[in-house]
This record gives sequence, structure tokens and C-alpha cells, in this order.
Amino acid sequence: MKAGYNNILNAITKLGIIFMNITPLVSIVIPCYNSKVTLPKVIESIQRNKYKNYEVVIVDDGSDEPVDDVVASYKNNKIRLFRKKNEGLGLTRNFGIRQALGKYVFFLDADDEIFLNGLTRLVSFAESKQLTVVSGITVRHLLENGRREQWFPDIYKQDTVDELKQRNALYSDTLSTNKLYKKDMLLQQNILFEEGLYEDKLFTAKLYSSIDKIGLIHEEVYLWKVAPIGQSITQSKTVTNFEGRMDAILRLWQYLPELRKVYQIAFFANHDLLIYLREFKFYTIEEQKRIFDLASEFVVENKKYFYERLVPNSINFVCINALLKQDFDFFSQCGLVLSLEYYNK
Repeated sequence: MKAGYNNILNAITKLGIIFMNITPLVSIVIPCYNSKVTLPKVIESIQRNKYKNYEVVIVDDGSDEPVDDVVASYKNNKIRLFRKKNEGLGLTRNFGIRQALGKYVFFLDADDEIFLNGLTRLVSFAESKQLTVVSGITVRHLLENGRREQWFPDIYKQDTVDELKQRNALYSDTLSTNKLYKKDMLLQQNILFEEGLYEDKLFTAKLYSSIDKIGLIHEEVYLWKVAPIGQSITQSKTVTNFEGRMDAILRLWQYLPELRKVYQIAFFANHDLLIYLREFKFYTIEEQKRIFDLASEFVVENKKYFYERLVPNSINFVCINALLKQDFDFFSQCGLVLSLEYYNK
């Protein structure tokens, strides 16, 4: 009798261990648009990764060349394909979130890859610390020259938990694709993408200002393949693109803590504005004026956050001063000098 009881107890214990070792399902959401060429490498990187309890939610955003045959060629029941009308990257990700069956969601673009241990480490840290968001290191792979570099590596020097009341540096990482999210949290707190360019900037600002604790791990999780200039809509330097960038910056402003606005103005001077000033010699006078009007309005309205020491490049500082003084002629001259210097290197 006692032996029978012990056998039953042992069986229950083993069953409990099995259940404890079941890993949560991760839904990898891949929005795609005319991605037949790049999608196979993305899927293959998922299949190579060491975390095996996943599903792939591919959302075709009204492609001219559907990816049905690519998906079918893998004969993998972990991959689900959805089709919808074209609405852009952000709204396509939202669609994928709502179709996801997993406890967690991970965003992967249709021309990037994930690292072997990335999902395993993200899930492990989320589960052990009971977190709704965990973020890891992104590696930028510049396809033009093959160079690789980590994106804001100082944020991810060690495994840690970043708390809202002390959060500042994390706002610099404006990517949504290097993070694991608890699906229910995104839906319940309505942390979703909005329509427009630079959707990641606004999404991450909402995320960082809403979540009390965010896990950070010292692990490369995401390979971001940066296309040569002109091959990506988000890397285009058109005036329309600048308008989209400014719209995203203005919308995210409400989510930033006061201290972060100081660094955001510096980032605007050292990065956001700079990448368009480098192209200034190619713009018409009307296009230069449009950039000036948008940038000047933003800088003047937020001049209390501007500190000279955070803009170390002298020509950048001079351009910002021209915006503050609302002097278009001087701003145009500075932009042309900067542009000529950049292309004469």
C-alpha cells in the first residue's frame, strides 16, 4: 500500500517538474511588404534559434508580390500567414499582436535576423524577474560596407532591471524590435503603434513612460540590417521624410520626463537635424525653408532645454543658434557649409 502511494507521489512530482519546465509560447510578429527576397533568411534565423516554443505570425501588408509560396515552402505549422490591406508598418504590427497566441510577443522585421540565444535569454529573464518587458542588444549591420556595431551598448552593460523613477538613458534606444513584451500588457495598457513614419520613436516613448520595471540583458538579440542610403523609406532624406520625423518627435514629447527633454533636444541637434543638413546642398530653396520652419518652431518652443555643452560640434551649435534667432539666411549658409564638408571628406 505504502509502495503504491510512493509511486503515485513520484509520478505527480515528475509531472509537476514537466509542467514547470514548459516554456511559454513566444509569438514572433513579422510585418512584410514585398519581402519575397529577404523573408527566407528571416525565417531561417528563427529556425536556427535555440528557443523552440514559438510561433511565427507573418502579416502581409498588401504586397504587390505576396509571400504565400515562400511560407508554403517551409511546410512548418508554426508559421501562420495573414493578409491585409496596406496600412504601414505600425498598424501591421498591431494586427499581428491581436493575432498572436503567445504569452509574449517579439517584433522582427522582414529583412533582419535574430541571434541564436536571444529569445532564450529574454524569456528566461522575463520569467525569473516577473517582468512584462525585457530588452536586449541590437547589432547594426551596415550592408554597404559589412561593418557591425552595437546600438547604445552602454545601456546593456549588465543584466539589470530599469525602474521608471530613475529612467533616462533607456529613452535613447528607440527600437521596438529588440524587446520581448507580454502580450496582455500591450493590449490592456493600449501600448500600440500609431500611423505614420518613425512609429518606433512614439511607441517606445509610450512604453518607457508607462512600465514601472523593464529588464535589460547583456546579450545580442537582434541583427538590424541597415540598407544603403536610398533603399529604405525610413532612411530617405526627403523633406516629406523630415516632416514625418518632426511629427513623431512632437507626438512623443508629451511622454518624456523633463530631464529627458534636455537630452532629446541634444539628440535632435546631433542626429535628427544633422542627417538632413548633410543633404542640404541637394534641396531647393523651398525645401530648405520648409526644414527651417519646422525645426525653428520646435527649437524656439523648447529653447529652455537647450544646453551648449551637449552639442559638441561647433557647426551643429551654430545651426541651432540660427534656428533660435529664426534667421533663415544664416541657417541656410550653415547647412550648405556642413553639407559640402560632409561630401568632400
